[in-house]
Amino acid sequence: MKRKYIVLILILLFLILFFYQDPYAINDNKILTPPDLENILGCDNMGRDIFSRLVLGSFYTLLIASVSVALSVIVGTIIGSIAGYYGKSLDSIITSFIEVIIAIPSILIALGVIIVLKTGFLSMIVAIFIIYLPRCVNMVRGLVKKEKNMEYVIAAKTYGVSNIRIIFYHILPNIMKSILISFTTGFAGAILTEAGLGYLGLGIQPPYPTWGNILNQSQSYFLSAPWFTIAPGLAIIFTVYQMNKLEKRGKRFWWYWI
Repeated sequence: MKRKYIVLILILLFLILFFYQDPYAINDNKILTPPDLENILGCDNMGRDIFSRLVLGSFYTLLIASVSVALSVIVGTIIGSIAGYYGKSLDSIITSFIEVIIAIPSILIALGVIIVLKTGFLSMIVAIFIIYLPRCVNMVRGLVKKEKNMEYVIAAKTYGVSNIRIIFYHILPNIMKSILISFTTGFAGAILTEAGLGYLGLGIQPPYPTWGNILNQSQSYFLSAPWFTIAPGLAIIFTVYQMNKLEKRGKRFWWYWI
């Protein structure tokens, strides 16, 4: 598996080295031209190189997805650990708050964040963070509830170890693999969420390219210039597929790297 990804990275670096151009350069003579040796994925409705815009767009899309999911995992782990360990009224308050977020459709959360923060990188990160926070909180809460009754936790309490130390130095290391697997799952979902919001025109606005807003710009040209739509679509499908494969191999994957 590791060798396959190294080969894919090397091929991508080769393509970038020889075919990457200015992704913002407009050329009226190349509007919707099909793929050729100069523009390997063709050009868009403004004559810009699609391959170069996809490469830059992948950076923005993956950056937004990774930052938002990392934040949701970190914050969700802290909140879920506290709720699962202490339980009682604190657990009830946190659970009620999380259930309220879950009850709100993702599109409404995104719209609310965009109204407050306007469209941009920050609003996308905050929106995806809020959308994926509840699932992380619930997962960690359940794991901590199970772990806090284990013998090593009871022994630590017997020796007078503080609750905070038990949570962060004893329980969390034992559930870290499950948390990392949830990051893989959330990352794939965040890519789809960003692409969906971008396609609806709620994500990062042009001229900055993301996979979602490239799809949005290309929808009117699907029949006349299918390469314009197919390229970002395949990028999304391939990336999400690979992340889902990592999720299925979760334990083996994280055991290898940890």
